[in-house]
Parts: sequence; C-alpha cells; structure tokens
Amino acid sequence: MRLPMKFSAVVAVVLWTLTNVALAESRLEAVASLPEGVSKDVAAVIDPKGYRVVNEKGPVCSVWLVKEVAMKADFKPTLSVKYPLVSGELIGVMQVEAKKKFTDFRGQEIKPGIYTLRYGQQPEDGNHVGTSDLADFLLGIPAASDSDPKPISGISSLSKKSAKTAGSTHPAIFSLLPVEKPTDAAALTHNAAKEHTMLSVTLAAKGGSKVPLRLIVIGKSGE
Repeated sequence: MRLPMKFSAVVAVVLWTLTNVALAESRLEAVASLPEGVSKDVAAVIDPKGYRVVNEKGPVCSVWLVKEVAMKADFKPTLSVKYPLVSGELIGVMQVEAKKKFTDFRGQEIKPGIYTLRYGQQPEDGNHVGTSDLADFLLGIPAASDSDPKPISGISSLSKKSAKTAGSTHPAIFSLLPVEKPTDAAALTHNAAKEHTMLSVTLAAKGGSKVPLRLIVIGKSGE
C-alpha cells in the first residue's frame, strides 16, 4: 500500500529526529590521565588531559593528543589534502572502550585496547576508490608495538603496522575533515545523515601556531 505523500514526509521527519537524538546522546567528558599501556617515550609527548566519548551504554573511546605537532613548511591545501602534517607523525593516542561494534572509517571492527594515532594520506589507487574524497586520515596502531614517538617513514610500513589493529590487510583509519571554524574548546558534533560523530579540537604546533582538527571518532564511509 502506498502511503500518502504528507504521511510519508511525517515519517521521514520522525526517523531523522530519532536518529539525531540517538547520536546526540553521545557526549564528551574530560579525562585526567593517560591509560596504562602507552610507552614511556610516547607518554612523554602526549598531553595527559584527554577527551572521552560516552553514550547511553557507557564509554565508547577516549583520545589524547600530542603536546606539540610539527607542520610542513610552506604547506598549501589541495582539494584532497587539508592538513599541514607530516606522514607518519604521531598525533595522539586512542583507547577503545566499547566492548563491541566499534569500527574504523572502513567499517573494520576494532577491539578494546590502546592505540597510537599517526597521520597518513590515503593512496590514490584503485583499492581506495570511494572511501573518501579527502586523503587526510589518522591511522591506529597497537600501542604495544609503537613505542617510539618519532615519525614512521614510508606509507607501506605505516600501513602494515596499522593493519594489526583490525587484524586485516588494511590499516585502521579514522577520517579527518576540513575545519570550517576553529574551536577554542574541544567539542563533539554529529552528522545525523551520515551517522558520524566528530571530535573537534585544536593542536598546538611548533613555533606558536595552531592546527584545528576535526576527527570522525564514530562512523564509517557510506560507500
């Protein structure tokens, strides 16, 4: 039976509202210290004050960022690359706390644990068509196998280390989005249409500069 157009529109609005409410139940909490499992050298460059994403079921994940990040000299953004960061550079630490159904941007399930987050760019090849129009990502690596804060050179090495996170042949990636307006305080926002939850923060950079960052912490590619 075909529903009247007016009734269908009402149903669509109700469904959108329910989705938006469900996403809005996620909230941001302050975290005072790093978790156990981070190497002493990595912990030395990470700000112990972090951010925890919590929903109605409890903690989902927590993120800590480096105290200071290096930037590429004379960087100019392109259509696909928006961040002036160095490939392989340590950006932070993530603790996955949700016991199940936590995934990376590819939809790969990530088990509870501690992971470093390093900057990388999506290769322009046939294996990545449709994942994202943007090339900026953070790659998760098991903290137990990433104890040196220095940049990891080579996309192949970076990807191989990150693949251990999901136990697959693909790295575990978290999408970075362009920042329209920098935020003074960390904030959690939601895109109901795409079912994405995004953490907006500002990284301190060497030389007194700042790098606004917008990370999809919950959600996956629609492709």
